[in-house]
Amino acid sequence: MSPQPTKTDNKSIANKIFIRKEAIKNLKEVRVLDLFAGRNVLWNNIKTDKYFGIDIATNKGKNLNADTRQVFDSIDLSEFNVIDCDSYGIAFDLYKKILTNPNIKKGTIIIYTLITNEFTKIQNEAKKEFNFKHFYYKVPSLFNARAIEFFYEMLANYEIKEVNYYAIRDKFDKHYGYFVIN
Repeated sequence: MSPQPTKTDNKSIANKIFIRKEAIKNLKEVRVLDLFAGRNVLWNNIKTDKYFGIDIATNKGKNLNADTRQVFDSIDLSEFNVIDCDSYGIAFDLYKKILTNPNIKKGTIIIYTLITNEFTKIQNEAKKEFNFKHFYYKVPSLFNARAIEFFYEMLANYEIKEVNYYAIRDKFDKHYGYFVIN
């Protein structure tokens, strides 16, 4: 039997709050777009000038109750200098949209969470980005185990030169970090 990911809301809360405080420590004004806001736990105790959370689940927090992927293209990213993408797995589709968005301002901080293992399927967006969608099905665990490497390669392809993160390894590879749009 293969281990399947258990979706938990903010399993590493203290670590996630620390990385957010570290990411924004030099900002004079903090305008946050939280793409998977949940109960707003990660930003409740951090001073922000503007906070806009989105979550598909109702009654979780003070958020726009919507599917982030359905509303993302209608959001003006220039209104925010921090984009928090703490999703289950690795949201390659959203990271690519962020990296290619013409409205995103230089200096915007992207906070991310990556969680994967050899049994966690890679999104189709990554398969297209790295041109292995046609043979992924032959050995999916080989590609799944390298999903985090693909994420960092994608950042390099979009000229992100510096990434700050910490990693935890248990049943899953977990990276919590941030980078700045050049």
